Amino acid sequence: MSNTGSARRRIFIECSHTYLVGGSSGIRRVARNLANEHQSASSDAVQLVPLVWAGRGFLSPKRPLTEKAHPITMFGRLALGCIGAASRVVRAVLRLPLLRWLGKLFEDALDKSRGGIERENIADDQSKPEVESVRSNSDRFYRVLGLVVWPLGFLFVKPVRFRRGDIVVLVDSTWDSPAMLEALFEAQGRDGIQVGAMLHDLFPLTIPHMCQASTVAGYTGWFQQVSKGVDFFITNSVATSRALEAQLQKSGPERARTLPVGNFRLGAEMFPSPALRPDSSSIQSLQGFVVLAVGTIEPRKNYPVILNALDLLWDEYDISLVIVGRPGWASEDVMTRLREHPQKGGRLVHLDDADDATLNACYERADALVCASWAEGFGLPIVEGLRHGAPVVASDIDAFREVGGDACRYFVPGLPAELAAELERLIQRWQTGAPVRQTACDLAIGWEESAAQFRDEILRLASAASRSTVTVSTAARSQQKQDA
Repeated sequence: MSNTGSARRRIFIECSHTYLVGGSSGIRRVARNLANEHQSASSDAVQLVPLVWAGRGFLSPKRPLTEKAHPITMFGRLALGCIGAASRVVRAVLRLPLLRWLGKLFEDALDKSRGGIERENIADDQSKPEVESVRSNSDRFYRVLGLVVWPLGFLFVKPVRFRRGDIVVLVDSTWDSPAMLEALFEAQGRDGIQVGAMLHDLFPLTIPHMCQASTVAGYTGWFQQVSKGVDFFITNSVATSRALEAQLQKSGPERARTLPVGNFRLGAEMFPSPALRPDSSSIQSLQGFVVLAVGTIEPRKNYPVILNALDLLWDEYDISLVIVGRPGWASEDVMTRLREHPQKGGRLVHLDDADDATLNACYERADALVCASWAEGFGLPIVEGLRHGAPVVASDIDAFREVGGDACRYFVPGLPAELAAELERLIQRWQTGAPVRQTACDLAIGWEESAAQFRDEILRLASAASRSTVTVSTAARSQQKQDA
């Protein structure tokens, strides 16, 4: 890198989980696309850099992120499996009577020297929530992965050394990586970096009844940890920013209530159409009016209302429903309904492992996109649908109004008859031969533009955080002089 390049301010886009494990969920798509646009969004003054945690330090990928798991992850999992097997063997050996007796003597001596604290902690572990086990396993995976990555890393990544003025933004799902957060917070004081956290939503805090208990516990712990350490927050929408500010005032640490908060607009992907998988070809060949729904099958996504609305229309119109989404938490009732539905396999299609090309084929074929969620932080399918020219019928919630504006049709999320009526208007227009698909609107931007907005907003927030720190320090010194 040239001297000019090395002098540029750096914004690191943390994308560890997506880089290693892949995936096509909303957070994964955001992390992947922002990381992959790092070069287009860089300038002479600012350099964007993807960042991956590897257990004992940070690395920057040399290759673009994909929706598939990285090959090196296999070695990490293999090493972790070997260590686990060895650990089980050791524990089995230690159960031998003589060794158990010697171990008991050692533990008793340790208890006396430390006041029994260690044994109390061991007993307490049994009552800790499931999330502690998940976070521990995740940190263990990254530590073992680091042992594999560092000797092989030159093939895939390059080491990162922070310098004063660097900014790290936690874009990926980091709530099961407390060790990484601790490493970053240590680098704040040691290296003079700033750390920001991106919030995609706050549902485990604001609507916990629609989230899994382990998710609520893990997210709550993560939120408390980052609120005590980050310099600023960035979100995916004004609606999420407002929810965050309200939550911080309600239960956030005092320091976090004055932290800068900003937002930027997410982009949408337009995939090429390579050789399609069989399920992609079958989607494109569907006859009649095709309705598409995209998202994990879970209570918050409100799939029963979509199915209820289509049940009102199937007997009267030639209409098909395509659902693209993996089964998630509390999805049993919806999955049973999908398996037993009389339209299954014909006019009702469920894809639970769609790749990017398949999803693209669904957007291209759809005559309407339905987004029925009870709550969303942004609503990425809306942007993707608008970018592909599909009419969008969305539930009337703040995030969707912000994202879709006047380009969408809206319905009350608890009323399937309203959704059916909106779809019926589109179907009747389609039956007359009038076009229902529309040209992409200005609300649907690409990821290159989204990454540029991200860059500018991060710089603004980092500057605001620096000014706030200077103000607080000045006030503290003034108070000390008055006290003296």
